[in-house]
Amino acid sequence: MEPGVVSVHASPLRGRSEPMTRALSAVRRARQLGLASAILVSGQSGIGKSALLHEACRQASMMKVHVASSKCDQIEQVWPGAPVIQMLRAGRMPLASAEEYEELTRSVHEPLLLVDRVATIMESSAASAPMMICIDDFQWADRVSRFAVSALISRLAGLPIVWLIASRSDTLGRELTGLDGTYFEHVKLTPLSLDDLAAIAEDRLGVAADERMRQFLLTADGNPFLATQVIDSIVRSSERGEPESLPTEFTATVATRLAELSEPARTVVELTAVAGRALPMRDVTALSPQSQSREHQAAVTDAVKSGLITAHDQSLVTRHDLVREAVYATLPSREARRLHRQFAQHYLDTADEPFLAASHAREAATPGDLESAGILVTAAETLIEVSVSDAADLALLAQTTVRPSQREWLPISLRSLSVLCKAQRTTEAITVANTVLARTDDANLIGQVETEAARALWLGGQVRDLVHRTDRLLHVSELKPSITARLSSARALAGTRQLPGGDAAVAAAAALDQARAAEDHEAITLALQAVGEAAKNEGRHQTALEHFRELRLLNKASYLAEEITALQFLDRYEHAQLLLDQAKEDSRNATAAVVPAIQCAQLWQDFNLGRLTDAENVARSLIVLGRQLGNNVHTLDAVVIQVAVSLLRGDAAAASNCLQQAEHFVDADMDLRRPGLSVMRGWVEAVSGNLQSSLNTLKPIVEGAGADHSYWPLWPCWNGLFFEVGTMAFDSGFQVTCVEIAEMAASRNPGVASFAGVALNLRGRLDDDLDVVAQSVEVLKESPRPLLRAVGADSLGRLLLARGLRADGLNYLDQAWDDYNAMGAVAYQTDVQREMRKAGARRAKWTASQRKSASVWEPLTDAEQRVAVLISEGHSNKEAAAALSVSVNTVGTHLRSIFRKLGIQSRVQLANMFNGRDAASSSVLTEV
Repeated sequence: MEPGVVSVHASPLRGRSEPMTRALSAVRRARQLGLASAILVSGQSGIGKSALLHEACRQASMMKVHVASSKCDQIEQVWPGAPVIQMLRAGRMPLASAEEYEELTRSVHEPLLLVDRVATIMESSAASAPMMICIDDFQWADRVSRFAVSALISRLAGLPIVWLIASRSDTLGRELTGLDGTYFEHVKLTPLSLDDLAAIAEDRLGVAADERMRQFLLTADGNPFLATQVIDSIVRSSERGEPESLPTEFTATVATRLAELSEPARTVVELTAVAGRALPMRDVTALSPQSQSREHQAAVTDAVKSGLITAHDQSLVTRHDLVREAVYATLPSREARRLHRQFAQHYLDTADEPFLAASHAREAATPGDLESAGILVTAAETLIEVSVSDAADLALLAQTTVRPSQREWLPISLRSLSVLCKAQRTTEAITVANTVLARTDDANLIGQVETEAARALWLGGQVRDLVHRTDRLLHVSELKPSITARLSSARALAGTRQLPGGDAAVAAAAALDQARAAEDHEAITLALQAVGEAAKNEGRHQTALEHFRELRLLNKASYLAEEITALQFLDRYEHAQLLLDQAKEDSRNATAAVVPAIQCAQLWQDFNLGRLTDAENVARSLIVLGRQLGNNVHTLDAVVIQVAVSLLRGDAAAASNCLQQAEHFVDADMDLRRPGLSVMRGWVEAVSGNLQSSLNTLKPIVEGAGADHSYWPLWPCWNGLFFEVGTMAFDSGFQVTCVEIAEMAASRNPGVASFAGVALNLRGRLDDDLDVVAQSVEVLKESPRPLLRAVGADSLGRLLLARGLRADGLNYLDQAWDDYNAMGAVAYQTDVQREMRKAGARRAKWTASQRKSASVWEPLTDAEQRVAVLISEGHSNKEAAAALSVSVNTVGTHLRSIFRKLGIQSRVQLANMFNGRDAASSSVLTEV
């Protein structure tokens, strides 16, 4: 044992019996009842949070509970997801294998994917034994970790998992309260009594604390860590033969101890404190000015002997956060910033650790600090491929750190603007662009900045502003050909949202020719996007695919989402999924231009393939992400999907509410907002029985398809909807228009079953031609989109019934019912069931739905009932997902909804409820 250091081995936890009882009660609930719990332990630094977590983990392990723990780091908080990922490899029996760990580290740029993979690992472990997850110092958790923990607690509701999270802040409780199926408790640690502190002294010294010691302990103000420092200080004084004395302030104690050290040893302690994390000896050597001298090793030894820092695994670390903060407080602010700047430069140039460099550069930065601003923007450019949001934050800080009066302000601002645009931080990008424009008169520089701003304006849905800004510059004669080409390409891109399709295509083609002639990469990129968007608007998806593929190859992965969307329109969903998987697996694709766009492509993939719950989950996340970034283009798509899923499920109220909310948070031009939201509003009005109002809403959209800049009517999933509204409203003219649009779309996409099948189906229904409708069903069998297949069988079944061909008609309606049921399209399923009843049909598969109103299962949807049956029988989420041919994420979502609706918290309670179900509800089993 080092001199002057008191052993704390096997010391009991004093004064915390009540918080410990609450924590262990959660562990017992998990073991005995399978209940999930989330416990927040909060309190000031040194109050004993870490000690409580350590003891809770120790006792949980003795109760045969699998324990995994980790600690957040103030300096490393920019490393996304680190506490969550490290937790899975902690302990003698880590939850994740080395291969799984490596896979997780590649997923940090995709929070949704990271959560999915971590949840799969944790679910597998919790299925065999209860778990306790402990995360310390959560006040320093990065945003990915905070999101992941909140999502995992919700996702894994019902599994016997106890989450024990320590934080100095009480506000974390807002993220955890109200989680479905998870019991939440907040344990706030208060200062210990003097008797408890005296008991700690007796534990450490082996003798009872006398009155003099008790007086010294009063200076700790109930803080157990400060009390131990008081005790250790008295011991050291006694060993040196000095009178027992102690400054009243802990910081003064640390300052006194520092002053006793040699300058080299003091430097080692200060470096360790500024590092804010375990500091490897190689870094100590690299950063110490005396590293080449013989005194260096002696300095390290003396620094450790001081008791302020400890050595472990070839690294140095302060004994406690309070020690680090106290040492840091002794440093003059200028010296602290100098050391942070030294760390930042070291991690950026020598150690190749941009995350750590960025964290230290943040601490060093002050207004006008050019060195820190340069480090920040360099780190931002390095991190844009790894952590989009962090890169954007660093770029913004770099731009605001340098002053406009400084010569370096312009180049740093331009570099920051580029990062913000790549990160799709539209609001901040436009603000920085405007700031630069206000301070320059150079026409070509203005054109360069406006080109960057154009990308942000496009994603923000501010097309009119984009047009105004580019038109104003295009008339300037002294522009370089490359700048003129860029502006023309940006103008052409805006035109795809304003001009008729043919005009937009011509303008885009001209801009592409101009860009190629100028041999400017940025101009070609914008022009290719414009020609691709124009082709998509016209419904020429093979042409769009060719342009988007060239665009993606020109810019690596940045435009992969556009290529995926084009593949989806061509019914090439398998190929689209391959590219989606590639984007998620390859961390090099983690640029900001990919993240929201790829999520949007995944959104449509799930929706079109009938995975409604998955689509709804992605939509919800995309709306949050879009609102954070100011990215209205993808947010609009997410709103459309949310409304559509609600309507397919028969929840018109939820759909209407979602539309109303969208009006407030989607800040895009009306030209961009109108088509998608109007389609959804027309659908809501039709479902609500307001057919004339629905027609009035939809007609401008459908008629706009003739101009090809309102592309919604050209999509197979909406064309049938428009026709159905026209049919219900007895508006033959509107029906004819819908059929003509469908046939035009089919002619522009030859060989694509979804387009061809919808066109045949609508033509056959308009002409009351049974053979053509039957032909459409055969064509739609080749479509990968279950909703289109179901609608085809549905329409043919009704037509056959009308012709008196009851058996054949019911056969097709049965097919439609099955497809609707598999998707969870309750509204359509119920309508088919009603039609079959009219024909005198009865089916056993309807029985559960008819009788469940008398049972505890009444609040559950059919899909939730099927999940409830499997889970109550003891199946894991993964096994249930395989049995139902859905994703694990879908099962988790259904399970949370089941717990909330039934007022339960665990699988055990669900099993007990299931075993006590009534006879009527047992028929659910026959449908699984």
